[in-house]
Amino acid sequence: MDDVPWISTPLVGRSTEMAALLSAVDEARTRRAGAILLSGDAGVGKTRLLDEVATGAQERGFGVLVGHCTDFGDAGLPYLPFTEIFGRLAGERPELVDSVLTNFPAIGRLLPTHRLIGAQPVPQEGQLDRAALFDAVLGAFTALSTSEPLLVIVEDAHWADDSTRDLIGFLLTRLTSQRLALLVSYRSDDLHRRHPLRRPIAEWSRNPRVRRVSLNPLDADESRTLLTSLLTEPLPETEVRRILDRAGGNAFFTEELVAAASMGDADAVPPDLADLLLVRLDPLSDDARQVARVIAVAGRRVPHTLLTAVAGLPDRELDAALRELIDAHILEHPGNASYYFRHALLSEAVYDDLLPGERVRQHAAYAKALKDQTVAGTAAELAGHATRSHDLATAFLARVRAGQEAITVAAPQDALKHFELALELFPNAAEDSPIGKTWLVVQTATAATLSSQHLRAVKLLRKTLADLPPDAPKVERSELLLPLADIALIIDNDNEAHEAISQAFRLMSDEPASVFKAQVIALYARVSDALGRPMEAERWAHEALQIAREIGQEAAAGDAGITLAQLRKRAGDPVEAARQLEEAAVRAQLSGDAAAEVRSRYLLGSNHYDLGQLTEAKRSLQHADRRANELGRQWAAYGFDARRMLALTQFVLGEWDDAALTARTDARTPAAIEAALRSVGMAVRSGRGDTSVAEELRRLRKWWNLDVMLPIVGLQPAVDAYRALDQVAEAEKLIADVSALLTDVFQTEWFMARIRFSALGLQLLCHRVVSEPTNAAELVARGAELVSEGQSTAEKGLPPGRVLGVEGVAWLARLEAEWERLRWLAAIDAPTAEEHVATWQRTVDAFGYGYVFEQAWSRLRLSAALRAAGRVADANEQAQLAAEVARELGAKPLLDELGGAADPGGAAALTARETEVLRLLAEGRTNRQLARELYISEKTVSVHVSNILAKLGVRSRTEAAAVARRDGLLD
Repeated sequence: MDDVPWISTPLVGRSTEMAALLSAVDEARTRRAGAILLSGDAGVGKTRLLDEVATGAQERGFGVLVGHCTDFGDAGLPYLPFTEIFGRLAGERPELVDSVLTNFPAIGRLLPTHRLIGAQPVPQEGQLDRAALFDAVLGAFTALSTSEPLLVIVEDAHWADDSTRDLIGFLLTRLTSQRLALLVSYRSDDLHRRHPLRRPIAEWSRNPRVRRVSLNPLDADESRTLLTSLLTEPLPETEVRRILDRAGGNAFFTEELVAAASMGDADAVPPDLADLLLVRLDPLSDDARQVARVIAVAGRRVPHTLLTAVAGLPDRELDAALRELIDAHILEHPGNASYYFRHALLSEAVYDDLLPGERVRQHAAYAKALKDQTVAGTAAELAGHATRSHDLATAFLARVRAGQEAITVAAPQDALKHFELALELFPNAAEDSPIGKTWLVVQTATAATLSSQHLRAVKLLRKTLADLPPDAPKVERSELLLPLADIALIIDNDNEAHEAISQAFRLMSDEPASVFKAQVIALYARVSDALGRPMEAERWAHEALQIAREIGQEAAAGDAGITLAQLRKRAGDPVEAARQLEEAAVRAQLSGDAAAEVRSRYLLGSNHYDLGQLTEAKRSLQHADRRANELGRQWAAYGFDARRMLALTQFVLGEWDDAALTARTDARTPAAIEAALRSVGMAVRSGRGDTSVAEELRRLRKWWNLDVMLPIVGLQPAVDAYRALDQVAEAEKLIADVSALLTDVFQTEWFMARIRFSALGLQLLCHRVVSEPTNAAELVARGAELVSEGQSTAEKGLPPGRVLGVEGVAWLARLEAEWERLRWLAAIDAPTAEEHVATWQRTVDAFGYGYVFEQAWSRLRLSAALRAAGRVADANEQAQLAAEVARELGAKPLLDELGGAADPGGAAALTARETEVLRLLAEGRTNRQLARELYISEKTVSVHVSNILAKLGVRSRTEAAAVARRDGLLD
């Protein structure tokens, strides 16, 4: 832990950055863990600065652990820097690692001895929970920091794989009172717009324990100081200025230019940077240059054992060449039996300078050493070298192994990359390869699904099925149909799901009992349930369970048990359904069936939500979301659903900040998931008055067909924003567009969301009738159509025997209340004052199950109805209750519409327009005169006057004028 490379190059400038980094070290000593993200262009001096910080940390009594990310190209080894950290620690301080493994056995999965080709497996087999791995890393660092404070450095994070970025992000969120400082460096010039690290950096930076330090180029004075310190003999001033101009403040470029100039002929320095870097190799011996090329092919860093195996030099000559490279400051040897280029740019330049044949031969040598296990190495490394040496059969097997290894450490994104590359290489597989294409396609589709790339998985499965010969074995075809049906069901393509699983069902009907047959029948039961065929679903769910019992593998039909629980709920026994789902979740967890566990936990929370048990729903969904993350299924079916449903539940409960946090995305979030979660975030933003969400749902339109819940969730906040902008036509068109889509998707016009959509449409008509009094009759007629559509949906949209849930009942009440409000405002077949009050009171009560925001809006409408009925005190009470919620939520539109209704008698009781009307009214203007002066209709004036009388608690215009003068409302 205390072996830090000694660098002779002076550290020039950087005093501010050095102080910032060491401050994190000093704070860690006092049990305030923290992190710094160090960024800078390639060659600007990040590694040099980190070396100095490491030395300073050691002088303060810290242990220092360093891990590097490496560019593997298309797909690499998950968690590489942490494997390096614990691997080096195991070599230098085995007693510490033994202690760590005792308390945190999951660390064994990261040790190089486990990850190498041909390594003996650790005792814990199968896929590892990602949470267990992440908790183990955090626990290990925390434990190590109890004996001495700890500095952990992760270099070159711009090359980090998805899983490494996830682990870094996890550690950053868990920094509390450990004696731990974490420094992460990355190239800022590599972070283009689509770079996967770009958004994580932004997310990490919001953590109060994380600071960012940007390493800018040296200024002119600092560059000159550095240049002078590097010179052994003075250079002419013209040459000094030339070097400074060309280096541009980059410390590494300055060093390289000075080194080239010191070779004797300044004019020989080439203009191209790659040539400039390669000049450093020219004075070296042939052996040294050859070793540099060999190391460059390895990817900048190479262990001594591997280098010995591929360099093709006797030990003495190899040692001499390495010494020459180290003395020339081209290579560094940190003391852990490996070598690496001082700078990645130099490694890249050397590699690019190789002839094609040289590259192939060197990669082949590395591949052979790794394949034969002459030296230790990973499958990802072997795959890269074998591909570049055109040994495609070896590359194929290595890619498959790398994908499997990524799955075991909950890194599905990396697994998908490896499996897809393996599919490309499949035609090159050996004839006796044990890996069949069908198996590989299923593994690839599974990884894609776990990464929430469902369409990618569906396309792959469809194409593979289309390519199968007609006489393909029945089981092989069914093995492709099963995941296709499962994924189609996830993305609401029920017809394709039914077609695929029905075909698999027929193909397997004559096959003997097996785990696979039980899975096919269990999915057939689930699809039948989704299609509204409960009797068929129950029959085949029991059949799947029976087959599983026959073969002694009840876990094989775990999905069938969940389907039976859902059927129990729909039969009117939610308590028994909840019990069965909880049991199913426990059984699935014990048997390692991650998909069934997450599904059952999500459905448990969803069922609580449907029953209006929001607190229980939140608790269950939090558990489901946590387990999905732990199992690496956070973007897979039901894992993501749990997260979205959790955010929606938090929104309904009025926990808006928590909802926004749950719906927050980062660079790791798949695009489709990001779009879906944004629709939940839109609800919070719109509720707080952000009208920019008005057009956002349309911009997300390309995702509507993939995930119909997106427009279902996003419609209301978008409509509310359009209404606030007085763009009613756009809002009405949006409702029509979403309704048409859902009618097509669900193959019925009676989808349950139509009740809410109809209520939203009535709200818009109420908005219009105030400003379009001449169209009142037409608007009321349209309102009658909407209320009829909503009520018909409540009657026809549910299968026989099922009733509306509490949310549906509340929106139906809201629909009928808005219908009465429309007729009241239009004065067409208007309800009596008491009828109007009673309808809104029912709506307030209906949303009382926990829908805080909608209940507050309903209280606002109830308050207005009460005022119109002359019940001013009751109206004030309802307005105050609504205002309390609005203030707590930060719901500006609700507060604005309340005006001063919650505090009558003050100037805030009236809107600006109402104050203007009141001023003219106090001057004795008639409604016609008011309308002419304010350029509004007499009907609108009448509405304003009625509102003024209600808010002031008076019965006449004369009383209103008197109260206004008395209370100073006209000042």
